[in-house]
Amino acid sequence: MKPYENTTPKSAFDSFFTKSNSRLHADSFKEWIFYPGMLFHDTEAWWADSSARPTPHEGIDLCFYRDNTGQVRRIDSGTKIPVMYTGDIVHIHDDFLGKSIYVKHSMNNKSGDTLHTIYGHTVPQSHCVIGTRVHEGDIIAEVAAISEESKVLPHIHITTAWIHKSLSYKRLNWETIWNSKSIALCDPLEYIGAKQ
Repeated sequence: MKPYENTTPKSAFDSFFTKSNSRLHADSFKEWIFYPGMLFHDTEAWWADSSARPTPHEGIDLCFYRDNTGQVRRIDSGTKIPVMYTGDIVHIHDDFLGKSIYVKHSMNNKSGDTLHTIYGHTVPQSHCVIGTRVHEGDIIAEVAAISEESKVLPHIHITTAWIHKSLSYKRLNWETIWNSKSIALCDPLEYIGAKQ
């Protein structure tokens, strides 16, 4: 599948995120900070020195932010994760830090493929199961706790993708997402409207 020009309205994710997390209320959150390896298509592993990812990054990692005083801070496990757009939870599977949640939205591109947002390294809310309808800004999960031995800090991974209707959701996982011709990955920053 070919990448497409984004005509989808930007999400108010940052606003939902700060309102949902009391210590990050809007007047203390200024912008996200992205280090090498955290952005779409980056090839570095930001959590390890001189390490490469096995495939280019299929999304963005939200971990560090700057507050209005200029201090660099980071999110913690338990941080609430809002959904970017209204949609239906269509798939949940284990990932190496928690669970990944796939949400199908009622937005199609010129080829008829449907926009999906994927939230990785989470602990889904108890009511968020396959088939659940979620509305823009609803909390769908929290950031998963990371073991003390792990070199990775707690963070939210977000992927945006146009997925063809012929692809079975049961086939979706991080090992196959790059290999399917039925998936067109795109830069989440084009959709998320993140301050950076």
